[in-house]
Amino acid sequence: MDRTRQQTIRRAILEKLERAEPYALPEDSLQVEVNAGIRPPLAQAEFDDALAWLQAQRLVATLPDDLDPDLVKWLITESGKTLLRK
Repeated sequence: MDRTRQQTIRRAILEKLERAEPYALPEDSLQVEVNAGIRPPLAQAEFDDALAWLQAQRLVATLPDDLDPDLVKWLITESGKTLLRK
């Protein structure tokens, strides 16, 4: 995957999570929203790699769901918001 596409995917994820605030987005909903704005559509590996990179950089975080422990929800961190403003 080329560097520009990686950056586009990462930025799209951050933007979708920022717009969702103060709520965290379930991973499947986040993927659908990001996919709606990216062409060609994301491969699962691209989405997973982007989330893993953003999490490793502490730009996004997971939030456990009280009712469904298997549901993964994502939110943007303060560092992620700062990066978007640059």
